[in-house]
Amino acid sequence: MTSLFDLKTGYPDQKVVPLKRFAEISAKVLRSGRGWQYGGDLQGILPLREQIAQFLTRYSGTTVTPNELIATNGALNAIDIVCRAVTQRGDVVVVEDPTFYFVVQVLRLSHVEIIGVKMSDEGIDLDDLKRLVDRYGERLKLVYTIPSYHNPTGVTATNRDALAQMAQRFNFTMLEDSTYQQLYYDTPPPPYLKLSDESGHVVSVGSMSKLLMPSLRTGWIWAQPEQIQRFKMFRDDAGSSFTAHIVADFIRSGEIAGQVEFARNFYTRKHARAIAAMDRYAPAWLDWSAPGGGFFIWATLPKGLTAAQLQSFADECNVSFMPGRNCYVAPPDDQHFRLCFAMLDEDALEQGIARLSEALEAAGKQL
Repeated sequence: MTSLFDLKTGYPDQKVVPLKRFAEISAKVLRSGRGWQYGGDLQGILPLREQIAQFLTRYSGTTVTPNELIATNGALNAIDIVCRAVTQRGDVVVVEDPTFYFVVQVLRLSHVEIIGVKMSDEGIDLDDLKRLVDRYGERLKLVYTIPSYHNPTGVTATNRDALAQMAQRFNFTMLEDSTYQQLYYDTPPPPYLKLSDESGHVVSVGSMSKLLMPSLRTGWIWAQPEQIQRFKMFRDDAGSSFTAHIVADFIRSGEIAGQVEFARNFYTRKHARAIAAMDRYAPAWLDWSAPGGGFFIWATLPKGLTAAQLQSFADECNVSFMPGRNCYVAPPDDQHFRLCFAMLDEDALEQGIARLSEALEAAGKQL
């Protein structure tokens, strides 16, 4: 059954797309003859890498150069490339437990063993990560993390220096997914995790999907130049040079700063509406917290009530959510769920949360 109020799908709102400017720039690129041919350079066309470098320089506070970048087909493509480059069949890759559910499927394509690490309010639980290092030793090659406005929990890591130091000490690659770094709704997050490292043990990936338009599939890998040359060897598609030129021209125009601010303000309003609706409608016994950025609210049900039980009541109310068990490598229980407040318009968002709260109240009567 199709849900009328979709709080499950973690997509951005298409209203954030700068449609008029993209139409103008697309026409200009077509008339110029740029982007008509295959992409060519597996590192990505230089004009796009130059502009992504300018973007990262602006928002990271450090100088980033085009030779430190690969332009990719979104962040998931970047994650796949890095994993294949630094691991071999049977190696261990650690992900936060819970994590972005789809990334586990991507990592498994490399035939690695995926292990979950516990999370704390500071990000990855360092004691649990050390336990995994001691257990797996040199087999542990990669740790994937979303340090800013984590998907699904919304947690922002404050232990970034310690994470980078562990990667250096035990010689594994820390893979930072910075997709939500610019989407904060109050206080900006700490600097990119990559800035805590000078040894090349932290590699950062990101995407323009949440800020511009998802289907442009514009992402990047940010690493040391010698690492970039190795990562290129694990890419077999240069991507669309047409969309690359569109994004490059948009950033070059100087409009990217205004677009980032627009997207941040746009989602700030949705965030506020969602939090207000949760405060108003959600049962007092539901454990949840307001994220400082990103797209997601993470909630925990009381003992005796599962997300599977809630699902049937939610279906009757025509509202959907992401069961938390989907986000774990090995689910410890079925007491969590994720809500996305980014895709629905504000009125539908409030109605959806009200409907879900009705389902929660009905399910709660089973306690």
